[in-house]
Formats: sequence, C-alpha cells, structure tokens
Amino acid sequence: MKFTGRTTTAIIPFAPNKILLIKRRTVPFKGFWALPGGRVDPGETVEQAILREVKEETGFDVEIVKKIGDYHEQGIQGGIEYDYYPTCFLVNVVGGEIKKQDSEIEEIQLFSLSDLPQPLAFEHSQMIKDYLLLAYET
Repeated sequence: MKFTGRTTTAIIPFAPNKILLIKRRTVPFKGFWALPGGRVDPGETVEQAILREVKEETGFDVEIVKKIGDYHEQGIQGGIEYDYYPTCFLVNVVGGEIKKQDSEIEEIQLFSLSDLPQPLAFEHSQMIKDYLLLAYET
C-alpha cells in the first residue's frame, strides 16, 4: 500500500502548554498519535482542508493563526510506503464541542509539550518542535 499526496495538519494549543493529539484507527497512521488533519480534496486549498478536517475529526471549529511550515514525509512504516506533502498550521478553537470521529479516530487527548506520547506519526514530532521554536522566539 502507498500513501501519497497533499495533506494538512493542525497544532491546537490548550493552556497551560498542552496540545491536542489524536490516535488513529486507520492506515497509514494506525496506532500512532498524530496531529489532527488529513488529505486535501481536489479543488480545496490547504487552508480550507485543515478547517474541514479538524471539524470532522474533533468537532471543533477553528481559525488559522499562522502556518508552521511545509514538510515532505517519505519512508516505509508498518509495511506502508508513504510519500506526501503536509502543511502544518497553528490554529485556535473558536467554537464547537469535542466529538470524536469514530470511523477514523480511536482517541483524543491533551498532552503536555514536555510529555508527548510515543509513537508520534512520522514527522509530526518535527512539526511540534517547529511550533515550539515559533511560539517561544523573541
């Protein structure tokens, strides 16, 4: 199986120094903790995709604060070849209530930035490191 294409992810911070992570039920991230997000549909921008994906997966309405970065993830994990291009955004919750998407999401949880779970999905740890650099730069 091969996973390719354009994707998007979101860092959703909660005070004090916590972020929301999801545990996936579906490949290629099955069993991994990950940032909310997913594929960019045809005709959709990455900005539109992250707003839709976060709502679908978590129940939250969010607004984009800033782009964390563009990434390229490539490799083989659990027999699945992946080669895709995620864009990571920092977002704030502006409405909605937490409601897990049962078909794709096993669990939703807040984690301290100093005590993140393992394993994290592919390059998501790098996205979180980049967020920390941006959040605490002077």
